[in-house]
Amino acid sequence: MDDYEDILSEQEEEQLAEALADEHQAELEVQLERDEEPPQIDEPPETRKLKRELEREALLRIENAARTTDDFKKVIAWWNRLDSNRERKERYHEISRSGLDIPLDYGAKLDGEIIPYDVNDVLIKQIRKGDYIDAIFHCPFELNELVTDGDLSKILDKLSDDHKEIIFNTIVRNMSTKALGDVRGQTDRNIRKVRATAIKKIHKSLLRVLQSRKENGIPLTLNEKLLIKKALDDNKGS
Repeated sequence: MDDYEDILSEQEEEQLAEALADEHQAELEVQLERDEEPPQIDEPPETRKLKRELEREALLRIENAARTTDDFKKVIAWWNRLDSNRERKERYHEISRSGLDIPLDYGAKLDGEIIPYDVNDVLIKQIRKGDYIDAIFHCPFELNELVTDGDLSKILDKLSDDHKEIIFNTIVRNMSTKALGDVRGQTDRNIRKVRATAIKKIHKSLLRVLQSRKENGIPLTLNEKLLIKKALDDNKGS
């Protein structure tokens, strides 16, 4: 038993020594890169900005003039140099593990055991801030409560339950029509047809509201003006 523990301790010491050696080697490489950099000359911000703009213009001219394989190789080499410089500067500010050139968040799981993915969900973030309105009304049949415009809220409230469910899932939740069709036992084409009918019904009711606002001198948003213009163009075409 003692021999087994001695072997384990020796292995741990070897692993620790290797990790320290790797960390020391990484530090030396970073220091070497810094030593190889040309000395920084204090220049006014305007001068540095002008140099960056000139470099971008020069690279753009080379890209536009590239015709042969060698020309494109030069462009790639230029971009590789820029990427290498950027990555080197970023490494100076990254906290790596075990001295390796790997950031701590590299390979992190989207749904980890300690911090689940749902923690970053929009509704969960709002709840943590004490804003419960969107979470309470996150339901197809409360669709009218998710908008701030009173007239639009009344229009959505008058929709049928089927129209509310399809509008909520395909637009608010960004669910595909195929996935929703599988849930409801309908075809993808049928879902798209019903959604188009519901949107047309909303637009028809909303146009009457917008025309009334326009006649009463109430200012309209750009999207509202475009909706009225599109409706007028459609009527002229028909």
